[in-house]
Amino acid sequence: MRDLINDLHLYELVLLGLGILLFFILSVGLVYYIIKKEEIKKLLFFFPISIIMIGYPSIQEFTISKDKIAFTKHQDEVMKNPKDSVARQKFSEVTEKLEKRAKTAEDIVRISEAKLLLGNSEEAIKYADKAIQEEEITSSEVLDRTQISTTTKAIQLKNLAKIQNINVKEVDKNTLQNQIRNIEVSKDLEAVKKVVAKKTLQKYHRNNN
Repeated sequence: MRDLINDLHLYELVLLGLGILLFFILSVGLVYYIIKKEEIKKLLFFFPISIIMIGYPSIQEFTISKDKIAFTKHQDEVMKNPKDSVARQKFSEVTEKLEKRAKTAEDIVRISEAKLLLGNSEEAIKYADKAIQEEEITSSEVLDRTQISTTTKAIQLKNLAKIQNINVKEVDKNTLQNQIRNIEVSKDLEAVKKVVAKKTLQKYHRNNN
C-alpha cells in the first residue's frame, strides 16, 4: 500500500479511490435492483466505467514495478561495465521514467545515484540536495534509521558528484587520489565510488597527457 501511494500521482490515486467507491455503490445497487426485480441494464452500463477507473492506476503501478526491476538490472550492468553503451542507454531511459515519479527521499536518492553513474554530476548534486530537503520536510524530531541512512547517502552521493565534476586541470594526481580516498561512503555505495574514482582518474589522464 505504501509503494502504491508513493508511486502513483495524486490524480491516479483519486481515480483509483473513486473507481473503488463507484464499484461498491454499483454492487450494492445491483443487489437492491435484483431483490426488487427491477431493470438492471442501465446499472450494468456503469460497471465498465468503474473497472476502467480501477484498472488504469493498477496498470500504471504494474508498469512502475517493472521499471524499478529494470532500473536495478541496468544499474548493475553499468557499474560492472561503465563503457557498455547499450546498458547506459537503457539505464538512462528507465531513469527518465522513474525520475518523473520520484516523490520520497529514498526514490530521489536513487535518481541522484543514477545521474552520478551516467556522468551527469550537476543533476546528481541537484537530486541529492532535493532528497535532503525532502527528508527535512517529512521527518519528525526523532529520525529513524531509514531517514538517517537516506540523508547520509544523499550527502555521500553529493560528495562523489563534486569529485566527478572537479576540474582535473586544476589539481595534481596525488591530490585528486587523496580527495577520492578521503570520501567516506556506506557499504552499498562502495561500488559506485569505484566507478566514480575510475572515471575521474581516466578524465585526469586524458586531460593531462
